[in-house]
Amino acid sequence: MLTRFVKIVAVILCTFGWASAAIAESPEAMPERLRLGIVVAADETARERVEPFRLAMENIVDLPVDLFLLSTLGDAIESIVDGKIDYVRLSPSAYAAAHRICECVEPLVTAGPDDFPARYYAILVSRRGSQNTSLEALKGTRLAVGHKHAVAAYRVPLANLAADGVNARAHFQTLVEVQNPLDGLRAILDGRVQAALAWSSLAGEAKNGFTAGTLNDYYVSGAKGFSELEIVWRSPPIPYSAHVVAKNLPDALKRRLRAGLMDLRREAPDAYLAIEPDLPGGFEPVVHADYRPVLRTYEDAFAKVLARD
Repeated sequence: MLTRFVKIVAVILCTFGWASAAIAESPEAMPERLRLGIVVAADETARERVEPFRLAMENIVDLPVDLFLLSTLGDAIESIVDGKIDYVRLSPSAYAAAHRICECVEPLVTAGPDDFPARYYAILVSRRGSQNTSLEALKGTRLAVGHKHAVAAYRVPLANLAADGVNARAHFQTLVEVQNPLDGLRAILDGRVQAALAWSSLAGEAKNGFTAGTLNDYYVSGAKGFSELEIVWRSPPIPYSAHVVAKNLPDALKRRLRAGLMDLRREAPDAYLAIEPDLPGGFEPVVHADYRPVLRTYEDAFAKVLARD
């Protein structure tokens, strides 16, 4: 009986020892440093300007943070994909492009312009009160679009209309390229087209054209005809920015980063504005699926509708 008891205890101790060793080995090793990339274009004061953000990042991750200045978004995509940096702020489209290349990136937060949700929408606008107030009614009419690289006035709406079952090239008689989304609204009102692609925050008062976007710009301009415009279709919501990390960073570090960034506007407003001067509304958490409307623009299924003659 005693021998059997000793054997049982030995098995328990052995099992416990194995489990303890597994637990001890399971935490991911933290990097010695965090490599922060910043797109600076031609800003010669960039290093000094973003220094408050770099210092705040060191406090958040409790690691030295090295700053890498990058000339373009293309350089930023290449650097994060090639593993030369660990963290970078990208546009939604640049994040989608990076993910298309290697699926090795992960978004943590996005920033917003105000206290409304940090999202905007691609929209399709027509004339209010006319017979063209639905997508079906607009079939066979002329649609104003932006140039082929325009995210909100071409790529996102055409891809997401196609995802909704509407191939813009087949649905509309012709796609008319305009200089900008505001020109598209003018084209509706002067009869050059019957619908136009634009963007909007869809937050705040509709009577003022919402808080931001093409309709708001037109309202603020004081031009005639604003009340005659109506939104016929909207895309899914799109985050304004993408603060992205390498997916292979330890999960604990990514959680620490996201939590610290969420508090940054309150805890260190100068550091927040150093990295998001044009979007002062603060950070919100995001996940990969939040960028679905933009990710579609890089999918083979929508390449044909996005191709320009």
